[in-house]
Amino acid sequence: MEEYPKIETLFDRDPKTFKVLEDKIRLPEFLMVQKWRITEKIDGTNVCICYKTLWEHGADQFAESFFDKGRIVDINGRTENAQMPTFLTNQLQRTFTIEKFQIAFPDLKPGITVTLYAEGYGPKIQKGGGNYRNDVSCRIFDVKIDKWWLEPDNIESVAEKMGVKTVPSLNDVTIEQAVQLIKSNPFSQVALQDGGNPDTRMEGIVARTVPLLLRRNGERLMWKLKRRDFNL
Repeated sequence: MEEYPKIETLFDRDPKTFKVLEDKIRLPEFLMVQKWRITEKIDGTNVCICYKTLWEHGADQFAESFFDKGRIVDINGRTENAQMPTFLTNQLQRTFTIEKFQIAFPDLKPGITVTLYAEGYGPKIQKGGGNYRNDVSCRIFDVKIDKWWLEPDNIESVAEKMGVKTVPSLNDVTIEQAVQLIKSNPFSQVALQDGGNPDTRMEGIVARTVPLLLRRNGERLMWKLKRRDFNL
């Protein structure tokens, strides 16, 4: 599996108080983008679902029988060593089946890996996880096929085929508008959509460019911002 890349905070932090410094943008590239696509950040646990096909080392092509049996789904936390609650693992295994992946990716070539990055959430996952909904669930927030990150519309399509939702897309906004949104202490769209506690507040947001842009080091240009960055 490929560990999900770290997302930078929008602002630098005070090294002593760890509070964000609103007059110091973390990366100069952030100021080059006029509008950002923002999604809700869920207070849950990172999960990674990999779908791939296997073949014999050095074989020129699949034997038909091996091809039929060689599709696997591998489920992990943010890292391969991360521990996930058993009840969440069981739910993910029921949700992300080989049969669903075969339908969603019928033409996937041997050796290509599909990686779904999602957030598991619900009761007993983080403090207050039960405010989102009454049972455990997950929402996809990113998809990678081989070396290619999918754009939001394609992520939505994959999630629909897998029978799950994506993290809520909020709007295309400027940095200033995004900061004001978090400072307004907004309600969680996830909790509202999932029939949870309507007074649940949004943990934060994740912002990305559409279309995708990269930094000089090859990482995607993205940032995050949380309520607790402003002591809300």
